Amino acid sequence: MAAAPGEPSWKWRRIIIYAVLAWACYQLFILVDAQDTRLNETIAWGWQLVVMVLVTGYTGFATAQDIAAIWTTRTARPYSDPPQEPTPPPPADQTIVVVPQKPSGGE
Repeated sequence: MAAAPGEPSWKWRRIIIYAVLAWACYQLFILVDAQDTRLNETIAWGWQLVVMVLVTGYTGFATAQDIAAIWTTRTARPYSDPPQEPTPPPPADQTIVVVPQKPSGGE
């Protein structure tokens, strides 16, 4: 779905978050067959922390950015085009004058 004009792009956020999540999942995959040590426990807690921070950053900070845009523009849809002024109606006292044309013949 294409972003509306003026709306911030999520492309780079998604690239960074998915790359970090893929790396974190790979690290967790390595720990599956590893020995049960304090180091592996710390790495697993770090993995959970990375996932929580990414989800919070992906959703929470984007929401904060939207709220800031709403406060700045003072409208419920800050990324949409500004409302257009309505076209004024024609004047009520408008009169139509029909002028007959003379024939351009050989008279």
